[in-house]
Amino acid sequence: MGVATRVHHDPDGLLIFERSQDCTPILDRNKALQNDGDGYSPSRELRRVASIPNVLIEKWLNEEGINLFDPDHWPAIQRKLNSSEYLYLRTAPGQV
Repeated sequence: MGVATRVHHDPDGLLIFERSQDCTPILDRNKALQNDGDGYSPSRELRRVASIPNVLIEKWLNEEGINLFDPDHWPAIQRKLNSSEYLYLRTAPGQV
């Protein structure tokens, strides 16, 4: 589930960094968790709502300026996780 980095040399002398990750295990686990309960911990104090692969976190930051680790960006993250496009990231049924 680690992120691999490959460096390419552009004909113009630029370096291009390609980041890749096999997300299949993460997405398979998310689907299993969606089908197995409501996401709450045994004490019901915490709820797991999503698991997002690192390459997607980087993509959102680089392409859209959405920083998963910035509390001010939470509304944008919530919109993404509640959209049907990113359903496979959620680990519990319902809306985030």
